[in-house]
Amino acid sequence: MQLHRLTEAPISDRDLICAYSRVQALVVVCAMVAVTVVVIFLSALKDSWLGYYFAGVILLFLLIMQKSVTACFQPSNWLVRLTDHGLLIKFRSYLNGHFPAQDYTVVFIPHAEIRSAKRVDELKEIAELDDNRHPNTTTRTQRWLELELAGDTRELAIALANETDTVLRTRRIGDEKISTRYQHFPVLLPSPQILRIEWAVKPKLDVILEKLTRHTMVRPAESARKDLANLEDLSRAEQETRLLELAESGDKISAIAMARRLYGYDLGQAKEFVEGLAHKLS
Repeated sequence: MQLHRLTEAPISDRDLICAYSRVQALVVVCAMVAVTVVVIFLSALKDSWLGYYFAGVILLFLLIMQKSVTACFQPSNWLVRLTDHGLLIKFRSYLNGHFPAQDYTVVFIPHAEIRSAKRVDELKEIAELDDNRHPNTTTRTQRWLELELAGDTRELAIALANETDTVLRTRRIGDEKISTRYQHFPVLLPSPQILRIEWAVKPKLDVILEKLTRHTMVRPAESARKDLANLEDLSRAEQETRLLELAESGDKISAIAMARRLYGYDLGQAKEFVEGLAHKLS
């Protein structure tokens, strides 16, 4: 196992590249633009201000989505590269490509250090508020490529902790503050020998697993359910672990709301508490 900076990673034209879909991003944008045009046209025919308001909301959402769409077209939009000798895994989110280039953000894992691989479909129950501000539980599904590793992962664990700290805390590049930080962590190390990679890229995970059968054992797929909505009966340590997991899954708002509910914090205290969990539990 070896860590690399993105600019120094040993990539090759022969690699099978697993990346975030540019086509999918374009389809979403085009669909939203088409809806906006239709809404404006119908509003003009009916002389209705409500349609213009709705069109404005869509355009605002497109503006917010701009960075996530353009990130798909950057060279750094890949997550995994399958090589003849192993896997190159970029654990910095493609959405945070503007972070310092000198950081170690890629790990190379030789095939010989992968004991097994499998697909895990994780169902997460998360507490949210419905339209009437009443508590409600929703279920979200995440698909992971789970690798059982044979090598020493201590350096990788440190690099992943540093990346989490960079995202959840205020950092500076010299005297310049990082203004935009996406709470997206596509790679996790839940235990020293287990590495999980969030599979929201193309090609499909089953394609990669079929390729990996030539190099390692591929185990049957598994499903797992995790309750992140009812934490009251857990120990303080377990609660903090689940809150950090919520924040790392990109749902920092839910983590802050849950911290307020569990510990009676105000908004500022809860935000500071959740942001400090990455450092405390590393």
